[in-house]
Amino acid sequence: MIHVKYAASNPGGAPTLILAASLGTDREMWREQVLLLPSAWNVVTFDLRGHGASPLTSRIPTIDDFADDVVSIADDLGVDRFAFCGLSIGGAIGQSLGARYPDRVSSLVLASTGLTILTRAALIERSERVLREGTAWIADASAPRWFTERFRDEHPDIVDAKMDHLRHMAPRAYADACLALAGFDGHAIARSISVPTLVLSGEDDVATPPSGCAELAAAIPGAKLGSLPGSAHLCSVERPELFTEFVQRHVEAHH
Repeated sequence: MIHVKYAASNPGGAPTLILAASLGTDREMWREQVLLLPSAWNVVTFDLRGHGASPLTSRIPTIDDFADDVVSIADDLGVDRFAFCGLSIGGAIGQSLGARYPDRVSSLVLASTGLTILTRAALIERSERVLREGTAWIADASAPRWFTERFRDEHPDIVDAKMDHLRHMAPRAYADACLALAGFDGHAIARSISVPTLVLSGEDDVATPPSGCAELAAAIPGAKLGSLPGSAHLCSVERPELFTEFVQRHVEAHH
């Protein structure tokens, strides 16, 4: 059963690449990647449960539930094997996919993520505050974490659109995703990931620092590590050409 809304750029195209966005964003985050990647590819974007056009579900989802949603999308498209790229919480989802569905995933790109993201206590506290106060405060706090000062100055329209989306999303949707992350620990599964993996970090990311990305890459057998200079947490938005180049090279090498 599919719990999420998705869009496919070229159903039947090869390879199929499924993109999972960051907490508090929607599939519009991948607009530049959809434009930049080869038109022969089937690039699939989706909204996490409670994000964008995807409905909330009755119970709090886990990271494994989000990963199962990705497999449901592939099943709905009739796709047996797919490449996957996830950023932030999307990177946690990718770790679950790589460990649990190695026969379905041809390659992984894990961006702006880690074996854990923040701490369990911090995520639970954040979810409780969002439920009490709404999402306006986390939108205000997220802008300098998601984007470098230079990008905020040069592209206020992009930054404002991302913050506006977060400001108006359902508090429970954000809180549920925080709790899903609070229950995730990649230390338990990283060594079992045999899928060819590339870990990407924004050089100026304070939300998921490069050191955490390096730790993740070291924990996954054979994983490679790449860095995007001049970018913070949403490195796919700040450096779309370089980010897409990394992804395209990795996916094509393992298709």
